Amino acid sequence: MLTQSKNKTAEYIKSIGSDKTVLDVGCFNKWPRQLLPENCNYIGLDYFETATDWYGSVPDVFGDACHLPIQTSAIDVVLLLDVLEHLPSAEDALCEISRVLRPGGSLIVQIPFLYPLHDEPRDYSRLTHYGFAALANKHGLDIERCNAQGVPIETAALLTNIAITKVVFGWIAQKKPAVIFSVLAPIIILLVNLFAKGINGISQQDDFMPYSYQLVAKKRFQ
Repeated sequence: MLTQSKNKTAEYIKSIGSDKTVLDVGCFNKWPRQLLPENCNYIGLDYFETATDWYGSVPDVFGDACHLPIQTSAIDVVLLLDVLEHLPSAEDALCEISRVLRPGGSLIVQIPFLYPLHDEPRDYSRLTHYGFAALANKHGLDIERCNAQGVPIETAALLTNIAITKVVFGWIAQKKPAVIFSVLAPIIILLVNLFAKGINGISQQDDFMPYSYQLVAKKRFQ
């Protein structure tokens, strides 16, 4: 069922029961671990180059999301948070995740939609919740919950503010004369936020322009 509200990722993670084995694919700094029950078996996995060269993080296991070094049906819950867009093949990753999940196990996903390129050149895709559901279903994963984050005016304000910031940083880096106008950027961003907040309060809430999705999928019993 699709809902439209604030970010639901932390809520989904906190709902994981005790004594579960949780695989965090693309774990970065392992922040989800603090939201889990103490008796959960948490495994943080990241790609070697990403962990060592980009983030300086220390995962529990080095591995590729498209070739997971995990036994079949060994995991209760897989976390895939802001990672899928950085994988060359989202389908290969979902196939592997389905393989390592136990029947009845869950996949918790967060993916961007209307959001700028980031961590280039490893930014490969954007999926609607329909596109993700189609890929997941193909590999035995059924969507149980889906949340769209960002009403249209909120998403528009976010993208506007990112664009303004990008332009100002470009002026500074290139030492452009226009950099003198950068002092106006905080004021413009504040006005954009206030305008968006005001319009949002009197507008119909809908999900046709989200900047992010949070989803929970469950592996089918064979």
